[in-house]
Amino acid sequence: MLYSYSVALGLGVLGGLGLTAWLARTRPAPRWFDSYLLVLAAALAGGRLAFVLLNWPYFEIQPAEAWQLWRGGLSYYGALPAGLAALWLWTRGQQRPFTRYADLLAPALALVSAAGWVACYLEGCAYGRETVLGPLAANLPDAYGLFAVRYQTQVIGMTGALAVLGLVLWLRRRRSKGAHLWLTLGALSLVRLATSLLRDDPFPTVAGLRLDSLFESAVALSCLLLLQLYLRHQRSIFRTG
Repeated sequence: MLYSYSVALGLGVLGGLGLTAWLARTRPAPRWFDSYLLVLAAALAGGRLAFVLLNWPYFEIQPAEAWQLWRGGLSYYGALPAGLAALWLWTRGQQRPFTRYADLLAPALALVSAAGWVACYLEGCAYGRETVLGPLAANLPDAYGLFAVRYQTQVIGMTGALAVLGLVLWLRRRRSKGAHLWLTLGALSLVRLATSLLRDDPFPTVAGLRLDSLFESAVALSCLLLLQLYLRHQRSIFRTG
């Protein structure tokens, strides 16, 4: 049995694969398909592991469902570090430049992120807080199927991810090699940070703050730092050249 969550996410993965293949024609990266599959496998494993751990009270009772990935249930906060670690290890092992492959896969990351928001919209996960009717609100269900006027967090997230995709594709035409991944991650983190402030789904907190908000803030700041280091490096090359 296929679930709407799995179908939406699967279409996003296939779309990311097609987009990467199209981009690889202009900036060849040997064995890019291998890197895509490896990153995908690592992200799925890490995302599922994090989801199970975050929802351990349920899976402790239903341990068999922990392996049923097709039923839906992935955590971005496990998928992202697992995918990045896999790509870094692969490029190290193959003695290939990390930035070339990271830049190539960055647009796919934004597209898969948008698909993930669509999957959550269909499944009812990552739902928003109850509010009053307005441009950002609609009558939507939570994960238990209870309808109320809520912030359209999934639609906001999907729109933001597609905007990031458009931005990084536009930047590929400019001389910004080496910065696409950090720009994509930073921008996606800002989108997810904004939506986390509107969400009402259960999530661990520290001092009253959601851990996903803290995580996205840390990722956004880290990407900003890496972008600054990249720009300094580029300026130093320009001066010496």
